[in-house]
Amino acid sequence: MNSKHIPDYRTYEMKLQELILTLIVAMGACFVIGLIFYENIIISLVLSFAGVFYIPVHKKELLRKRKDILRLQFKDALYFISVSLSAGKSLEMAVFDAFQSLRGMYPEDNTDIMVELNIIKQRLLMNEPIEKCFLDLAQRSDIEEIRSFADVIIIAKRSGANLVEVIRTTSVTISEKVEIQQEIATMIAGKKLEHRVLCIMPFVLVFFLKTSSPGFLDPLIHTPIGNIIMTIALLMIAAGILLGKKIMRIEV
Repeated sequence: MNSKHIPDYRTYEMKLQELILTLIVAMGACFVIGLIFYENIIISLVLSFAGVFYIPVHKKELLRKRKDILRLQFKDALYFISVSLSAGKSLEMAVFDAFQSLRGMYPEDNTDIMVELNIIKQRLLMNEPIEKCFLDLAQRSDIEEIRSFADVIIIAKRSGANLVEVIRTTSVTISEKVEIQQEIATMIAGKKLEHRVLCIMPFVLVFFLKTSSPGFLDPLIHTPIGNIIMTIALLMIAAGILLGKKIMRIEV
């Protein structure tokens, strides 16, 4: 299979339209923040270029979401692989069966797990070892659960262990871990919403003070010392947002 068509989940390539739209929104948001905090067009225009730094952050977030989705889809694939192994089929045949079974859940061929299982199928038809196929997927996805599964296959084949039983036990363990991750994500979903609200509240508060009490913030907006204070406040808000995101990122 052509390597150009093999996905790499370690990087995220944004489409041109997606990149332009994200850049416009990010730069526009920075420009509005500049107007709220400084009431100066030039400073706001300069601050709008800070939106460029949001692009790698956004790409990282999109990449994380894609890997989370692939992790959940891999859990479903493990279930069907385990069922086929329990029926006495080989691991290779179990992968073929899982591909067919998952068609009902993921009818679109461009779904990541369907693409990956199809790649594995093609490589198996070319007589490549199945452990090499899963190891390649583990390296490209950089997902711990997939790497653990690939390592188990390699170790089981080298040691001559009961491959069916080992893989079935590993599949159950990995599935339970993914389910725990889902439960944690559900539990903190409300906190993430609260975090988003808190992120915009400082800007809403400043805008409210300016509109409800004209002139109240003039010492902070129209003086050099005031601008320095507002800049420090902006940096503290940005640091708080980043810290909140880091706290919300819980890994099992």
